[in-house]
Amino acid sequence: MSLIKPFSGIRPKKKYAKKITSPNISYIDNYKPSKKLNFLNLLNTSNINKSKKILLSLRKKGIVQQDQSNHFYLYRITYGKKKLLGIVGKINLNNYDDEKILGHEETFVERIKKRKEQLIKFNSQISPIYTTYKIDQTSLKKLKNIFKSKSDYNLKSKDNCTHELWVVRKENLEKLVKNYIKNINKIYICDGHHRIQAMLKSKKKIAPMIIAFPDKQVNILDYNRVVRTSLKFEEIKKIISQNFFINILNKNNKLKQSQIEMYHNKKWYLLKPFKKSKELDVTILRKLILNKILKNKKHIDFVSGFKGKKVLENLIDTKKYNLAFKLYPTNISQVLSFAKNKKYMPQKSTWFHPKPLDGLISSRIIS
Repeated sequence: MSLIKPFSGIRPKKKYAKKITSPNISYIDNYKPSKKLNFLNLLNTSNINKSKKILLSLRKKGIVQQDQSNHFYLYRITYGKKKLLGIVGKINLNNYDDEKILGHEETFVERIKKRKEQLIKFNSQISPIYTTYKIDQTSLKKLKNIFKSKSDYNLKSKDNCTHELWVVRKENLEKLVKNYIKNINKIYICDGHHRIQAMLKSKKKIAPMIIAFPDKQVNILDYNRVVRTSLKFEEIKKIISQNFFINILNKNNKLKQSQIEMYHNKKWYLLKPFKKSKELDVTILRKLILNKILKNKKHIDFVSGFKGKKVLENLIDTKKYNLAFKLYPTNISQVLSFAKNKKYMPQKSTWFHPKPLDGLISSRIIS
């Protein structure tokens, strides 16, 4: 039996799709809440009842509608010359962590609570959980053939990507999809661990909506840290120098795996560890630096590599934080290895880019 099942998705009417859908808030600069009926405002207000009203209004006004029958959905994201080919369906939570559906990342307790409240209150999953699976070149060719027809939706979004969605209605296309997904025997959670944990802890019969991308197409960016610490910089350097060489960063330097870049007082530094380690760069940063210079875990924030160095510099130069750490991206083989061995990376170890839009395809979580 296939791990991925069809379902009756909730989609916007085509004429409203661009107005109401949105990329992740991290892709948007200077976001300000408004009264507009869209998924950006729905997901980015602290008032969950207000969010629920927006969602109900979208449904009552017929801006979004649920399909009358079960379908698979195809989703293609084009960024630059690259493409991500995704299949959207539902999975059974009973298969989670049983060698068929595997996670790889630690979670935050408070964030799980928030996601749980949101999911139950909305009775909706606004966007699919990002997953991957292993694939060979022969199967990849078959997958590309599935995406040859004209899409139902085609949107250029604020994340500088083109997003396309197909509803698999035609019998011949449905047959191609079913035959293809029969060979997907293991799914790895990439982005969405907090939502998965929230669903598990809800103790309700929930089938998560996922999007499955082939591992050969998955792109991971660095996920960086900015911190506030009461220690003076000389004290910080003294702590770091116990395990790292510290040098002023050469402008031509390209960050390599196992190296860390640090920014303070308008200067970038390169941190090279004394010893080689099999641990992840993000784990080394946490163990050998952050745990030693931070008394309060709340004094840390996470910044996607999509934003670039300038954003890190600005956060430090404006004194909002006093140190930034830039990491080499975790790679997909590390993600799969951790999941397979039931090990867990620190929170915010990976930033998967690009991601599906919020609101282009959503689903009810409790029938």
